[in-house]
Amino acid sequence: MKKTFVAAAACAAASMACAQSSVTLFGVLDAAVAYTTGSGPISSSKWQLTNSSNTFSRLGFRGTEDLGGGYAAGFWLEAGLQNDAGTGYLTNTNNQISGTTGSGGLTWSRRSTVSLSGPFGEVRLGRDYTPTFWNTALFDPFGTGGGIGANHVYFASQSGLAAPTGTRASNSVGYFLPPSLGGFYGQLMIATGENDSRAVLPGPIPLSTKDDGNYAGGRVGYLNGPFNVAIATGKTTYATGDLRMTNFGISYVVESLMNLKLMAEYYDESLGSIDGEGALVGLNLPVGPGEIKLSYARYERDALIGLPKPTSAKVALGYVHNLSKRSAAYVTVARISNSNGAAQSLGGVLTSPNSASTGTEFGFRTAF
Repeated sequence: MKKTFVAAAACAAASMACAQSSVTLFGVLDAAVAYTTGSGPISSSKWQLTNSSNTFSRLGFRGTEDLGGGYAAGFWLEAGLQNDAGTGYLTNTNNQISGTTGSGGLTWSRRSTVSLSGPFGEVRLGRDYTPTFWNTALFDPFGTGGGIGANHVYFASQSGLAAPTGTRASNSVGYFLPPSLGGFYGQLMIATGENDSRAVLPGPIPLSTKDDGNYAGGRVGYLNGPFNVAIATGKTTYATGDLRMTNFGISYVVESLMNLKLMAEYYDESLGSIDGEGALVGLNLPVGPGEIKLSYARYERDALIGLPKPTSAKVALGYVHNLSKRSAAYVTVARISNSNGAAQSLGGVLTSPNSASTGTEFGFRTAF
């Protein structure tokens, strides 16, 4: 259960009314035992104790101050945890590979923002989710977990986990529409790589890198009862080739069928001259104190001229049993199949091109 602390000392020091300010400590710890294996002449298998398979482990603090007249100031600090080994996650300072930092220590890599909200909406400054990632998180039956059931289109793509702005952007300014627009919602974000105006990439023909890491993106959607639909797009500038992402998500809750939730996502991207695209369909079905999750995803990427596109597909089936409002046990099975030279795998094992990879995991998570 989230615990809210009244910051009495801070209120007194700043001459504020304590009833108008609060700080909340929150977090999730998630761990699972997983076995994954590849196939083919070049393959391996692995037993692991993993983290964040159902929900990413985290530790955070957030707070608000009522400014009156419908306005509020806020902050949000959230760190990712790898609780299987007691380490944190890397972060990125400039939305470029050169800015990757952290060395496994605790960083506020998931979110670090200060904000002002009111009737106009909300403005956030700091490190935050990019607009395109929201669709990946909300229109996938397995949510934002990182286990073997995780969104295959996201993890196999050029602009997913591997890209500095595939999930979050640093040095960003974001704007969110107010929640009073009859179901319409939206987000705009710009972020900067903070490069010197004379920065160049050395070479026979030097390339200016002053705009590297600059990001601009937006998302707009409509939510009305059981129906939700959204489209998002974003671009990160690099001298070696821009990263572009566009995705579209839709979901519908069938109340007459035990609140069965159907969802789908389409994903299109390019990194320089290399294009990729993918799609996902899935469902969540509440069953007693638990939930069944099922997804099928397919992703393909450009190959050399004249060759077929490397293609991989994943099917995942999971069950989450809620032990309480805060804690749950879960099990997931998944299989990736590859064709046209693709060699995607589960859990970091090796699998031969055009072969399959399978996995099973059992886990437990609790929140506070």
